[in-house]
Amino acid sequence: MTILRRILCVAVLLATFGVQSAYAAITPGPLFTDNAVLQQELPIPVWGTADANEPITVSMNGQTVTTTADAAGAWSVNLTPMPAGGPYTLTITGTPADTITLKNILVGEVWICSGQSNMQYPLSGFKVAPELTIYAKVAIPTSADPMLHFAIVSNTIGITPRRTVGGAWQEAKPETVGNLTAVGYFFGRDLRKALGVPVGLIHVNWGGTSAEAWTSKEALQAVPELRHLVDEEAAYPDQYPKLLADYNTKLDAYNTAKAKYQADADAAKAAGTPFTAKAPTPPRRPPTYEHWPNGAAHLFNGMIAPLIPYGIRGAIWYQGENNGGRGYEYKTLFPTMIADWRARWGEGDFPFYFVQLAPFMGINKAPVAPGANTWADLREAQRLTLTALPNTGMAVITDLGASSDVHPRRKEPVGDRLALIARAQVYGENVEYSGPVLDSVKITDSKVEIQFTHAAGLKSIDVHDADDDGPVVATADKLVGFEVAGSDGNYFAADATIDGNSVVVSSASVSAPVAVRYGWANYPVANLANAAGLPASPFKFDNFPWASGPKDQPTAAK
Repeated sequence: MTILRRILCVAVLLATFGVQSAYAAITPGPLFTDNAVLQQELPIPVWGTADANEPITVSMNGQTVTTTADAAGAWSVNLTPMPAGGPYTLTITGTPADTITLKNILVGEVWICSGQSNMQYPLSGFKVAPELTIYAKVAIPTSADPMLHFAIVSNTIGITPRRTVGGAWQEAKPETVGNLTAVGYFFGRDLRKALGVPVGLIHVNWGGTSAEAWTSKEALQAVPELRHLVDEEAAYPDQYPKLLADYNTKLDAYNTAKAKYQADADAAKAAGTPFTAKAPTPPRRPPTYEHWPNGAAHLFNGMIAPLIPYGIRGAIWYQGENNGGRGYEYKTLFPTMIADWRARWGEGDFPFYFVQLAPFMGINKAPVAPGANTWADLREAQRLTLTALPNTGMAVITDLGASSDVHPRRKEPVGDRLALIARAQVYGENVEYSGPVLDSVKITDSKVEIQFTHAAGLKSIDVHDADDDGPVVATADKLVGFEVAGSDGNYFAADATIDGNSVVVSSASVSAPVAVRYGWANYPVANLANAAGLPASPFKFDNFPWASGPKDQPTAAK
């Protein structure tokens, strides 16, 4: 090819690219892709970007709405509410050559499924061994449903609020659902069965993350007890060199220990002697500021802000492990995060349902020592959220833990229980949706009478660790998990008896009880449930300081 022909070819390519860029500027907002599910019976926001001042027309199911992009190219419209239905085609048109056509659009019920790794936990499991993938034989092969769609939002950090984030809708089928949140899948599957309308699930998760990362800086700064989280985020870049130096020191020590471990293992093998030493654990390199998922607001900015105001019915949430040692703070932080999302979405107090932490770590049936900081504080903070905010619900899973795995594999009943709450509170079904929850306490002499809500048919149940047929933790022939304390704050295991909608407890070690608690441990050995088989929430009824609270905290409220 001659130089002249090459120049002409480049000129033609440049001219063609120039024409395309001038007439292909429309970019819909995140989640406006083929297979999207739009929320029924509410105004449907549609937004995106285009060329500055470009006229925009949005059409779907007989509706047509027009607007004009602003000087920065941003535009938005609202389609009027639609009933469940589809599939439809959604068309976004600017200039005659600038049209986006989205196919297989459904209108139905849309739910955010968010949190850390236990919500992120996929149907295919985190581990690839077939025996550990408990949903590979039934749930995944039978998952095909053209009316159940999902979108997995890309893990994205935002130092400031982002306008875009990766993620595209897919139809549920065996070849697509493997990476979908297992809890969310079972929640959506149950809603599909109960409602008979399309359901859309938005998977927005990042393992090992804290609630403050999912909350805006403005919301955190507005609460005096939470402002330190924003200050710590701002100080991180200055602290990073020391964090990195500490890591390098630990890495050197690890490499030395690893070499010694390997030498000892080799020597034992050569000598034919047993070798039972545990391999050293490598240190974790601190992330740079721009790659730090746990910075205050970093995931709100990167993964939540770009989705607002996509129409949703509500959210389900499974998180708290990463805040496990900060339950006292979580009782303020968690409601702040929920209120923040609701205010920014502008849909009012939309339903927000969450999972109480599963039992984890060693099973210890002895009462926790006074002042010991456990996950029990975090579960109490979650329980208190039910009374702190309207339109919330909590799935209790004290019967679904795994003592040696922070990711218990039994996700189907977790999704089922969240769906029960939605079916009752949102969709009006007459179903029991909660296990027993503390209502009131009456102390008479040496006995404590505890009244519960959702208490029809109180009973004790069998509880197994790790699997439905795993090791027995508690048996239905004896009610366990209750403890009482006197004014000294020392708790003792209590005998418990069911009396109608109440439980009466006492202990020979406490002649004058002033406090009672239930399921108070990292791994609660507790087995109270109602007739629906839904377990009771752990609780504490005392005026003793929170183990996770500040040293100078005032007397904690009941």
